[in-house]
Amino acid sequence: MKANKISLLEKLRERIKSVQKSIAESVLHTKELAGKSIGEIKTLNKEDQVVYFELQYYAERRLEELSHLNSSPFFIRCDLTHEKKGEQKTYYFAKHQLTEESIYSWVAPLSSVRFENPGPITYTLPNGVVEKAFLSRKEQYMIVDGKVLFFAIEQEGSPRDLIYQEHFLSRGTGFVLPEIVAVMEKAQDQIIRAHHSGSFVIAGPAGSGKTTLALHRVAYLVQAPDTTADYPTESIIVFVQDTGTKDYFSNLLPELGIKGVTIATFAEWAMEILDINKEAGLFVQRPGSTEKERDLYEHHKITALRNSKHEPYRKKHHVLLEKVYKSYLKGESVALFENQKKEKTFDKIDLTILLKAYFAKYPKIEKVKEYFSPNKKGELKKRKRRLPIEYSLIVVDEFQNSLPEQLLFYKQTLRKDNKSIVYVGDMAQQVQFGTLKDWSEIGEEINSERKVMLEKVYRNTKQILYFIESLGYKVSIPKGIKEGPHVVEKTCATFEDESVHIQSLVKDRSNIRIGILAKEELLVEKYKTLFKAEAHIHVLTMAQAQGVEFDLVVLAGINSEMFSGFKVLPETIQVEKRRIDKDLLYVALTRAIKELHIIGQCKLNKAVREIMS
Repeated sequence: MKANKISLLEKLRERIKSVQKSIAESVLHTKELAGKSIGEIKTLNKEDQVVYFELQYYAERRLEELSHLNSSPFFIRCDLTHEKKGEQKTYYFAKHQLTEESIYSWVAPLSSVRFENPGPITYTLPNGVVEKAFLSRKEQYMIVDGKVLFFAIEQEGSPRDLIYQEHFLSRGTGFVLPEIVAVMEKAQDQIIRAHHSGSFVIAGPAGSGKTTLALHRVAYLVQAPDTTADYPTESIIVFVQDTGTKDYFSNLLPELGIKGVTIATFAEWAMEILDINKEAGLFVQRPGSTEKERDLYEHHKITALRNSKHEPYRKKHHVLLEKVYKSYLKGESVALFENQKKEKTFDKIDLTILLKAYFAKYPKIEKVKEYFSPNKKGELKKRKRRLPIEYSLIVVDEFQNSLPEQLLFYKQTLRKDNKSIVYVGDMAQQVQFGTLKDWSEIGEEINSERKVMLEKVYRNTKQILYFIESLGYKVSIPKGIKEGPHVVEKTCATFEDESVHIQSLVKDRSNIRIGILAKEELLVEKYKTLFKAEAHIHVLTMAQAQGVEFDLVVLAGINSEMFSGFKVLPETIQVEKRRIDKDLLYVALTRAIKELHIIGQCKLNKAVREIMS
């Protein structure tokens, strides 16, 4: 049996080499097709110039696809006998197609057979015709840089047989997940293939895989034959919470074969529309020197946003804001706004108010686009034109942290004939003031067919989950969950003691991903400075950690007063503040996959007593 497995592995490796040879030939052929220089293209007539520019664009795109295929030529093989013709054929599926080698894209209609068990199956053609076939054999692979890391076979009447698996350590130091197209469950595939038009919600707790699933839906809509014309990548935008998540998305989408999709935070998007460059102003997350100041300031501003009378849009942005806030800012908030005017800064509520005035004056937003066009002499010249922005698809990550007004702005920019928007997040994990509480606030009615609720996939250890439960959270601890080291709590009287302990804790552990999380932004900045040379150590606020995971997490700066800030706030927002802090801590605790360390002036159960009561 062992000899047979070795033989199968060698045949697979030979197949990979053969495909890579074919890919190399395709690369040469593609380069030849679009090999003309700009100078040569200028000598052609106008019609041929347009053709060659289009050809170059598609050639560059195809070369990127071939590069991906060269690294990972395919991830599954299916042997099918078609009922109509009675012929047996072998199909391979990958990120992109290479039909001369029987390799088809994962978004092709036929690729749905890869989720079936060996035996009689059916699949649907783009024209709606249902085809019958017999799946006699299925092989699954993980191939990275042309090297086989995993190989298994399934046949009718037999359990899956592991042929080969390379043993390797977790090597990742960033946020990018490993290849997951090959192992997506059939139910997830059906979500991705749901009808493209309209609003769609992918909801679930931290660790359920909702964000990854949403990005696969984007990849499917861009690449599937029946939707690709409706979703050009340049008409798609993904809204993220922060630059860390932006980096994560920017890495994962190209891995799925998608280039050209805009990924932006609300602030980046708003400041571009309002033409606020670095000279005109900067974005600040939450102005204020203490949490109390920041919370009250946000409360006053949100009250103004929701209740102030309409002010006409003007380019003197702070003058407009001053008029809106005049009757609503009190005490320390007045000084904070004066400081913002002086430093030319804007927070998300400022930008929301400005956009509200802007859209009232300019219902359509426009963007400058460059293009080449021949002049009267036939010479190609770079030109500019303003085009209205209409998105074919919008994805909003962690939608529960958006103000309803922001979500309404996004909807206003959707293409009128489609209105395709994907909301990703969990309404039960709101960690900011004034955010969406009910779908009716933005005019959405999400029926059950357009809403998917994913269960949490617990990547944490049993010990971490038991610790979270001991604090008072309701946690479902599944049977068979992996064991790990006990959660460690360490008390330190000063920042110096705390930082020394953390440095000793993370020393010589560059082979794993480490997250240092704190509630206070000032403490985060101190640790960012301390660990700025360590690429594998990521220092974030608890709120910024939403959506990412680490092998080892350190919760730093624990003290008995850190969750008591609600007491100094107006009674109208005390309940919301307590809930936000409770959700915030849960997010932070569940970022740890293997190890969790709690460090500060007291034990965590003492710090959370008031928000858990």
